[in-house]
Order: sequence, then structure tokens, then C-alpha cells
Amino acid sequence: MRNYLLTALSLFLLTAHAEQPTRGAPSAAAPVPQVNVTAGRDPEWASYRRAYKAAAFFAPFVRDRPFIQAHMQIRPIAPTTSLDGLRVHLAGAHVQMDIPVDPLGRVQIPMDKQAYEDDAVLSLNRQKGLYYFSGRYSIRERADGLYPVADLRTACEQLIDAQRDSGYSLRLFRKRCAAATLIYPLAGPAPDVVLRLADGRESPLAAAADAPFEDGSMGQYQVVRIGFADVPAGATVLARTLPLGIGTAYE
Repeated sequence: MRNYLLTALSLFLLTAHAEQPTRGAPSAAAPVPQVNVTAGRDPEWASYRRAYKAAAFFAPFVRDRPFIQAHMQIRPIAPTTSLDGLRVHLAGAHVQMDIPVDPLGRVQIPMDKQAYEDDAVLSLNRQKGLYYFSGRYSIRERADGLYPVADLRTACEQLIDAQRDSGYSLRLFRKRCAAATLIYPLAGPAPDVVLRLADGRESPLAAAADAPFEDGSMGQYQVVRIGFADVPAGATVLARTLPLGIGTAYE
């Protein structure tokens, strides 16, 4: 299931790379946009206007849900395709900027009115046909690596509710939160993650190769699964190795 999270509006964004954006005729004085990529002459791209509208659409669903976040995400068409080195460049008549891409392909879209007016283009430093632009809800990461399991459960409930409210209630019919997933590089060392009980005792949590998110669109990572039914009340997850991201699992 490729786009588990997206509504009809974000699906509109997903097809943007296959369409030419509608542009008004530039004035004689307007500079011609230059897109700097390393993908040759035919890079993967999407309309910034559509990305802007999708980001604006999702914003209300996370505004009052403080444990979750929403990003544009660059996903590989073949799950085994690497995300290493991905870069996004925003180019318009009056705007040029590079936008960071995190190791999970997530991008925080800047809400730039000038780029919107320019009908700017988001270009990926890869050729067409390898990746697509999508969207992703995830649980917010913490810099200290401390995650009370009660907070992870709340975050999972916020995330599934946001998915339902933004258009996927039918696909999530009778689904419920089962676990949170801490995501690490597949080729990296085993992450140091422990479960700290209310009395201070700690036990290690092992990682296993698995899909990082519930829709299975991102290949394999090392994943530490925190099953809510298996954890005593008052426990805290201590991720001494900070995760790339945190997903959810349903049943």
C-alpha cells in the first residue's frame, strides 16, 4: 500500500511530477529560473504550489496533536533504492533555495509566498522514474532519547486519528494502535535502546530488520518495536542511540 497517509489533495501532489505546472507568461525583465541538480537533463520534480497546498492541508491535523508531525517525503519506487545523498532544490523566478532531506526522505516544506506566486519547481537530484513525492505522518523525536511508553501510546493514537481525519478512515476501520517503532539504518551498528521500568531496572530492546512505517513503502531498516500490550505501566524507553524517526504499527 503505497500512500497510506495521503488524502485526495496529497494524491494530487503525487502526480505533479508527471505533469507540467501551469505558468503565466513571465515579464521581459523576469529572470529565467535555473534548477541546479546533479541528475542530468531530466530530474524528478514536483510543483511547489501543490506541495504548499498539501502542507497547508495537513497543518490543522497536527496543530492540536503535539506528539506527531507531518512532512513531505521522497519515497523510492523500488523499496531497495537508496535515499543517501538526496537533495531538493526550490527554483522560481525570484526564489532559489536548497531544502534539507533527512535520512528517511522527509522534507519540511517552507511556506514561501513568493515561491508560490512564482509557481516554483521542487527538483530532486535524481533522474525521473526512481522516486516519487509523497507525505508522511510520524511521531516527533526527542533530543534526549527519553520516551515514556504512555506518551508513545498517546502519540500513536494522535497519529491514527490524524490519518482518519485527513481521509483514510475506511482503510483504518477497526484498526488500533499496537506499537511504536524506533527506526535505525539497516547497515549501521545495533542501536542501544533499553526499557526502563518504574523501579529503575533496565532491559535491552533488540532491533530487527523490518519496514519502518506501517505501509511498507520504504524498504528495510533496523526497527525497535515497542508493543504497548507487552510493556508494564510506568515504563520508559531510553534510546541512547537516537532514532532516524519513529513510526507506528496497527493491528
